[in-house]
Amino acid sequence: MNNVMNRKSTKMVAAAGLALTLAFTTVGAGTINADAAQTTKYVAKPQMVTAKSDVKVRAGESTKSKVLGILKKGEKVYFVKDDYGWSKVTYKGKTGYVGTRYLNIPGKQVDSKKAPVKKATPAKASTKTVTPTKKTTSKAQASKTVTAKTAVNVRASQSKTSKVLGVLKKGEKVTVVKESRGWSQVTYKGKTGYVATQFLSTK
Repeated sequence: MNNVMNRKSTKMVAAAGLALTLAFTTVGAGTINADAAQTTKYVAKPQMVTAKSDVKVRAGESTKSKVLGILKKGEKVYFVKDDYGWSKVTYKGKTGYVGTRYLNIPGKQVDSKKAPVKKATPAKASTKTVTPTKKTTSKAQASKTVTAKTAVNVRASQSKTSKVLGVLKKGEKVTVVKESRGWSQVTYKGKTGYVATQFLSTK
């Protein structure tokens, strides 16, 4: 009788141990997957992208941050860069953040562990230090004439709070010198000014 009881208790202990092992393995796997998701990001140039579905535009890289608005499925927005799951965008003249997986972004994913390797190669870049003149001339040659989609302020710097130099009327043409992070540098009445790129059209 004692032998039978001992065998039963041994089986129960073994079963409990196996259940605990499986539980810890599952939790561990979930942790690895969560960490892995945070070590990748998209490499893509600033451009207009399309929303895959309705998605909120937030003021910061958090689901708890303030909602600036909602992008509808198929709506376009100016993409600046991706930061491990959050895309920085220019939304109605403001800087906002959208979950990268909700946007159609032409680009590729990279692992953050590979990033230091790319940064550790400035020696190659130093051989190209003689070529800034080519870059500046190409930017100068890339100047183009665009048309204001709607009435928009021309500001003294790349900020919606900077001084207003004037107002472009709808349909008014202006020369764009270069574009940077959602802002177009323009020549306005002989002065250098900045206009939000989303309000300009090349057509």
